[in-house]
Amino acid sequence: MASKLEMSTLQMDILDYLSKNKFVVPEYQRNYAWGLGECAQLWEDIVAFFEGGWGGESTDQNPYFLGSVVFYPIKDKKHIVDGQQRTTTLMLLLKAMHAKLMRENNGKMQRLLDNLASCLWEIDGVTGEPDPTKPHLISHAISDDKHQVLQNILENGLEQDEAEDSSNYEKNYRYFVTQLDEFSANHATTFHEFCLCVLKSCIVLSVECGGQDEENRLEYALRVFNTLNTRGLPLVDTDIFKSVIFSYRTPQEREAFVTQWQELEQECDIDWLFRLCMHVLRAQKGDKSREIGLRPFFLNKHRDLLKDGSIMQEIAKMQEYWHSDEVSSKVSHRAYQFYNVLYTLDSGYWEFLDGAYYAYCQQKGKDYFKGLEEVLMRTCAHFLIYTIARHPGQIKNLVYNAYTSLYKTGNIDFKAESQEILKSVVTTQRREYTFRTFFEAAQTKRLTKTLVALNMYLKYPKQDTGVCEKPEIEHIFPKKWQTNYVKLDKKEANALVESIGNKILLEKPLNIKASNGYFDAKKPKYAKSKFLEAQDLAKFPKSDWLLEDIKARTEEIYQRLYVFFKEYAV
Repeated sequence: MASKLEMSTLQMDILDYLSKNKFVVPEYQRNYAWGLGECAQLWEDIVAFFEGGWGGESTDQNPYFLGSVVFYPIKDKKHIVDGQQRTTTLMLLLKAMHAKLMRENNGKMQRLLDNLASCLWEIDGVTGEPDPTKPHLISHAISDDKHQVLQNILENGLEQDEAEDSSNYEKNYRYFVTQLDEFSANHATTFHEFCLCVLKSCIVLSVECGGQDEENRLEYALRVFNTLNTRGLPLVDTDIFKSVIFSYRTPQEREAFVTQWQELEQECDIDWLFRLCMHVLRAQKGDKSREIGLRPFFLNKHRDLLKDGSIMQEIAKMQEYWHSDEVSSKVSHRAYQFYNVLYTLDSGYWEFLDGAYYAYCQQKGKDYFKGLEEVLMRTCAHFLIYTIARHPGQIKNLVYNAYTSLYKTGNIDFKAESQEILKSVVTTQRREYTFRTFFEAAQTKRLTKTLVALNMYLKYPKQDTGVCEKPEIEHIFPKKWQTNYVKLDKKEANALVESIGNKILLEKPLNIKASNGYFDAKKPKYAKSKFLEAQDLAKFPKSDWLLEDIKARTEEIYQRLYVFFKEYAV
């Protein structure tokens, strides 16, 4: 007699879902693949839900739905067939929350800490104490050689330097730590409510496939997953938009629309084009409010654009701007240099300003390419000043100000305080902070690369932009220096090595060959580089590159960038 197969579905909030289950990612599963993009989308969606009225009378009726999860039980563990990416990411988010609250524990949040702990770890039935060595999620995926990293994070958090991160677990956990710190700083009185919102108002649909025979449970769970995956999972935003547009077309229009949509899917990221269009529409409407999701924007606020099909004209315009060879061939060499600088930034919001500027020029019959260089240089200057001065959270508002003013007055006004930041002095109990102070402390890998690239293009306007796809940072004075090379204590050496005056861009093969060699031995490698600055260093008259050289180059770089910021951050 065949074993009876059972399936139970249950809507569960995150607290119940993670505290009442212990999960295993089975051997046959793929590795943990969610990156910063998926984590950012999840974070932004939850924040938007919280800020959109969480705690009101309709919250229980309209929770935030995270999707369905399919699993089957073996003993006391639930083996995940579908949903490991979301479940793992939620565990990382909750661990980051728990770590932050533990650091700030004032004795008034024990219930919240207990709830988070019950989601993360097994709780001792006698003492009530959590056991961090027994997490509620364990990965056995044989394709994932980093799953021990997950266990270490869930047990101990993350202490090593960001440069040592080698897995999505570390990068995503660190992302949530940063976002929670920033959110808490801006929402000090409601941060604990936000944590509760995640636990109690974010839900999943759990689908548990049971039965007596273990092999049949797995097969059944896979069948359920395949059915949901092809027929029952929630549609992505653009699939819903496609169905709305299609439903309002005449029979004669539908075939052409389907062909156009299929071509878009093959050539580009439709979701990204819709997001560009959303910002263009915001610019046209003078909308400077916080960005909302694509679905509420187009289905609730601008459904008429889907119904009459006019959105496809805007999509085609954005496709031309983003993908057309004709457009890219007209972009000047100087503009491409500043595109290269902007692409190295953490914030990609400059793309929405650029897209809005292109649409504006098309609408008004203006030459987009004529003013492009200045727009890019101004954008670059404002973005970098705010990033260096540690105000990255305000960059979005600069973009909103810039593109709405463009449509209102014909001019781009960032309404920024960049000039004030350049000359301001911030006094604390311990010391005074100037823009120069922040500049010298700007040692994140990505920001340093941006500043080095900007300096190079300002110093060498004829520098080719297509030298290599991913240039690397080369330390002129080697990171692993020998004591017989120069006599320095460790602290002084670290400051010396990591100063911006000690860094240039170099092709990866040459960077490997240059390695930690003496400066005089590196010169022949520099001479082979297509970066003009490296070529000049190969002609440096001294055989040694020492502290005074680094200080002089740091000063030169700062003065060059400061002059640029002063001129273009307007």
